[in-house]
Amino acid sequence: MRKTPKYFITAALAIMTLAGCGNENNEPEVTGRKDCPDFTATISGVQTRAFNQQWEQEDEIGISGANRTNVCYHTKGGDGIFTVKTNGEQIYFKGEDEVTFTAYYPWDALAGGATTVNADTRRQASQKSFDFLWAQASGKKAAPTVTFNFAHRMAKVVLTIKPGKGMSYDEIKAARLSLKGFRHTGTFNVADGSTAVKNDSEGDWTFTEGDAYKAPAVFDDAQSTATYSLIFFPQTLQEPMAFLAELPENNNFRAEIDFTKANSEKDGASAKNEWVAGRQYNLSVTLNRTSITLGECVINPWTVVGENISVD
Repeated sequence: MRKTPKYFITAALAIMTLAGCGNENNEPEVTGRKDCPDFTATISGVQTRAFNQQWEQEDEIGISGANRTNVCYHTKGGDGIFTVKTNGEQIYFKGEDEVTFTAYYPWDALAGGATTVNADTRRQASQKSFDFLWAQASGKKAAPTVTFNFAHRMAKVVLTIKPGKGMSYDEIKAARLSLKGFRHTGTFNVADGSTAVKNDSEGDWTFTEGDAYKAPAVFDDAQSTATYSLIFFPQTLQEPMAFLAELPENNNFRAEIDFTKANSEKDGASAKNEWVAGRQYNLSVTLNRTSITLGECVINPWTVVGENISVD
């Protein structure tokens, strides 16, 4: 049997020693310090995104810092521990000073060095693509663990529909529901976490039908309720938003929703009719045969806000 020369083994060990966490910095790790940050992430407030209650396997975030921009990191097990998606693109510390990193979700390739992502929130079936989160955190070689605490940059509206006088649960499930009076398209800036709406048309938008527009729904047979979770760009509403309900037999109903009172729980006298970033607006809607009753709208962080409105 032919023996392997000792100098081959020595060369292999040398290669292993030189391998580092980044392409441009191959310094060996020193006790108490390391070249690559360890990125972990949580979500502030209620631990939920609109479409799920925790990170999912292979969720991707974009991280910038230490002279690197928009590097894709993913959480393989959905446990909030993020590693670089493409080997060789790792972010690393170049010196001893503290470095501030920014991160956002969901990751976007952002061709050409752009910093804004466009979204149309009428496409509620694709909420995962615009449930924008943003965070900033610092780390250094001597303390390489960087923990991002992500904040929601969009607003969430949860509508719970239930049957009232003269209405059945089956009719509630079959109702055609629409909203009117808000701007549905906008941008998210991955560099600073800001959002902006575009001044597009504000036509009726039905969120209970269509492959792209149908919002996530939970039907509770025991409580006879249908709950729809919607995500929108934060914005000031110029007038009360219209909620429209069309029943199978062509009975049509309309109610006006003003979020000023709900926001007063957090903002006091400065409250406005608006959707605030990070807030979740829970609204109960009762459909009667001859009217709509809007119940208490409550804020949790996401933050739940509420009010009582009765419309005939």
